[in-house]
Amino acid sequence: MKKIPLIPLIIAIAMVILMINLGFWQLRRAAEKQELLTLLTDENITRVHVSSQLEELPRYANVEIHGEFLSSPQFILENQIHNKEVGVHVFTPFKISGLDTIIMVNRGWISNNQFNNNLTKIQSKPELIKGKLNSSPQVGLRLGEIKLKDLDIQNVTYYEEDKINNLLQQKLCSHSPCEISPNILLLDESVPGGFKREWHPVIMPPAKHKAYALQWFGMSFVLVIVFIFWVRKL
Repeated sequence: MKKIPLIPLIIAIAMVILMINLGFWQLRRAAEKQELLTLLTDENITRVHVSSQLEELPRYANVEIHGEFLSSPQFILENQIHNKEVGVHVFTPFKISGLDTIIMVNRGWISNNQFNNNLTKIQSKPELIKGKLNSSPQVGLRLGEIKLKDLDIQNVTYYEEDKINNLLQQKLCSHSPCEISPNILLLDESVPGGFKREWHPVIMPPAKHKAYALQWFGMSFVLVIVFIFWVRKL
């Protein structure tokens, strides 16, 4: 019986295991994307009565919240692209009625050409708003850190959740206890007081993940066949 070289054997086994794991990872991603697509098309709306609901509900869940917008501090997230045009997203705090909770609301996108601070002004009055829950905006690369100032309206190059929430805590919770929700509410386009709102995240369809999984499984099978033929020729 021919002795199989140890190093090539170890490499082949490691590669097969890696490819199989990548295949199953793609299948898991496909399931996650399918769940996400289901949530995006789900029209059921949850009325938020307790703050724990904000943490328990899944991303992109539709919610209704009663409370009022607070005029400051507001954050203007720069360099946001919409239809190949550069603009900003406007984030405004919203105090939930009956709860000591404040959630930041993304009121939508405005182009740089149209934006000015006067547009962000909003009347504080009790109202019912609705939208989709989301996490804080993320960036792939951060160049330096944002420096927050004691301003009613301030521009930021990216949404640094910890710093922004700390500032909100200092400014809004100093006189009465409150907590800042880690979630963001994407304001529904039917609610007045916002700007352009098209909350359609670009995601890879589940079928594509399944196709990638099939490729990885196929490559692992081919590698096993090639290795067997290689061993036979030794």
